[in-house]
Amino acid sequence: MPRLVCQLFDSRTYGRILYLLLALPLGIAEFAFLVTGISLGVGMAVTLIGIPILIGVVYAWRLLAEAERRLIGTLTGKVIPSPYRPPAGTTWWDKLRARLADPATWKDLAFLLLQLPLGIVSFTVTAVVVGTALHALTAPAWYWALPDGIDLGILQVDTLLEAIALVPLGAVVAFVGIPALGALGRVYGELAGLLLGSNADPVLTAQVSDLRDARSRIIAAADAERRRIERDLHDGAQQRLVALALTLRMAEKRASEGDPETAELVRSAGTEAGLALKELRDLARGIHPAILTNRGLPAALQDLATRASVPVEVAEAPTERLPDGVESAAYFVVSECLANVDKHARATRATVSVSVDDDRVAIVVSDDGTGGADLENGSGLQGLEDRVGALDGVLAVESSPGRGTTVRATIPLVIPPEPADSVARPRVLTDAEAAARQGARRRLLHIRLASVGIVAGVLLLIWAVTPSPSFWPVWPLLGLALVAGLDAWFVLANPPWRESDLVGGADSMGRRRRRHLLLSAGALGIVNAVLIGIWLASGEDYFWPVWPMLGSAVAIGLKALPLPAAVRERLAGSPT
Repeated sequence: MPRLVCQLFDSRTYGRILYLLLALPLGIAEFAFLVTGISLGVGMAVTLIGIPILIGVVYAWRLLAEAERRLIGTLTGKVIPSPYRPPAGTTWWDKLRARLADPATWKDLAFLLLQLPLGIVSFTVTAVVVGTALHALTAPAWYWALPDGIDLGILQVDTLLEAIALVPLGAVVAFVGIPALGALGRVYGELAGLLLGSNADPVLTAQVSDLRDARSRIIAAADAERRRIERDLHDGAQQRLVALALTLRMAEKRASEGDPETAELVRSAGTEAGLALKELRDLARGIHPAILTNRGLPAALQDLATRASVPVEVAEAPTERLPDGVESAAYFVVSECLANVDKHARATRATVSVSVDDDRVAIVVSDDGTGGADLENGSGLQGLEDRVGALDGVLAVESSPGRGTTVRATIPLVIPPEPADSVARPRVLTDAEAAARQGARRRLLHIRLASVGIVAGVLLLIWAVTPSPSFWPVWPLLGLALVAGLDAWFVLANPPWRESDLVGGADSMGRRRRRHLLLSAGALGIVNAVLIGIWLASGEDYFWPVWPMLGSAVAIGLKALPLPAAVRERLAGSPT
């Protein structure tokens, strides 16, 4: 109840109602312009005059869509940012090709064409609710002006007492209907946001996903190779050098008894073997520290601190073991930062902190050196940024000249999975899972169709109880038929992909193309059927739907053309 009262006094509610009323005239103007322009351009394309007309229409509908975004943001509060890709190229032809290749261009067209049927529904519902509320609330002021009073179909209001009795009914309708219309306006705004806003580009999303996976695989493979090399050095070359050093010591003892010069040479060889062993251990530790694998991150950080050339304080370290990739990334961040302190910072001390906060690891390495480190120009820091970024982490450097350097890295403990509704590629299900999913989609479709049927029944009931010389419900019914038809078509003709649908190169590609072609043809057929219904309801002699029908036929024909061999081979190897 308090929420309804708040919505009654919320100015945004009335802005949304105003947009619901404006949707119909806007839809009529936009639909008439687009249908006329596209039909004229397609019809005259054979004379080449239609081509500049079509280009002009393409540019015009983007301007209309931008005006819709601003109007929706002003009246409904739904801010829709511009979804267009940056213009590519410098010539007008390059810009036109980029505009035609931008999915947002065609989503704009879809919204502008749907504005008419959606506007009919929204205007009708809004006009009925607002008209009924005002009709009942103001009945005492004007009922007497009608000779026979107010005719409500089942009730005749012709006295002041009866007119006053309508006021509470109007108050109830206003109290419930105005917030309901505000909610309808929010739904309209959300729908506009889906069509006029930006969505993930399937191609770019797939490329980003593939690059992220490739980067993660490369770094994981590099870590595994580091561990293998460190293990081979520890178990192989280091052990041989240790045995060599022991043998040289024994030879030194024996040689010292007979030939002092030979003993000195053997002693020098033993010293060199010891130095080689130390360098080899340092190399193995730099490749991948065995202490990190065996004893964990705290011991590895303490080892780094003791080997640094300046005093290093390990302020904080996690007590529990972390995932291997996270531990390795944290270790190498600290190792590279301390190496930079040794080489460049001229610092007197450094501090290391590695903490776990909820589901993220925070790494902070700071020193009191000269500063001036640059993330863009340092190859070591860039490598750390790539390593951290492969785990969806972030690396930041604060290094003002003369004020030291602070490196902060944040790494999630678990790499976030791809969203369930990702549009990068369709989810492939087993036959049993696909059947269960399709059954659930059908049940939801039945609920939506029942809701549309209830709305249609209410409209017919309103027409039946209110005397009207014309059958005005035909217009909202056509809009409902378009929405319900497209909804049912995409549910029934586009079941979830099964594993058997995507098995086989060329055959699988052919099945995908045929399904896409069938979906497009069916959707255009439903739209053209609604256009024919509009023509029949308008009673015009000129059969103007022939032009969008011809345009649809051309579009389907172009879509059905065989693909070039290179494109077929590329699609055959992709999991789209």
